This record gives sequence, structure tokens and C-alpha cells, in this order.
Amino acid sequence: MCRLSVGGRDGWWANEFMQDVASRIRGRVQLTTDAHKAYLQAVENAFGADIDFATLQKIYGASDEPEKRYSPATCIGSDMKVVSGDPIRRTFPPVSWSAKI
Repeated sequence: MCRLSVGGRDGWWANEFMQDVASRIRGRVQLTTDAHKAYLQAVENAFGADIDFATLQKIYGASDEPEKRYSPATCIGSDMKVVSGDPIRRTFPPVSWSAKI
């Protein structure tokens, strides 16, 4: 991880975050984000075409556990979409953690 940020989920925050990430990395990188639309333009602004970029959207289903005060949904799968370049699919973990900006 090259940066952790806590902020909004709008285009301004996405651009600030991706510009900082791009400034810390040299060479071509592979990047996977959630499917938040603000990342699409922010990644292009920060990296241009010199990136292998994909989105990973988790698919949630009902939990098998009895309902509690807060019962999070269970991740039952994911949907990966290539946005640009040639991301290596085998490097995507079947279950991943998320960081939201």
C-alpha cells in the first residue's frame, strides 16, 4: 500500500488521491479499484494510458446467520472489468479488502 486516505467519495477526492498515488510510483502499474465512477476519470488523469486498470465489484447475498442488530451481507462473488491496459487476472484475490476514499 502506498497511500491510505480518508475523505469524500466525489471526483475531487478521487483525483487528489490518484494524483498522489501516481506521484509515488514509477513505471507501469496494475491497479484495481471498486466500481466507483469517480475513479474512472481520476485514474486516467493521474496515469494516462500507462496503466493496467480494472474494477472489481463485489456481489452480496443474504447472510446464513440469524439476523442481529447489524447483519452484514455475505460476499458471494465478484465481477471484474478491464478498464484499460492488460491487467493480469490471476493476481486478483477471490476475496479482497476495500479501502474507500
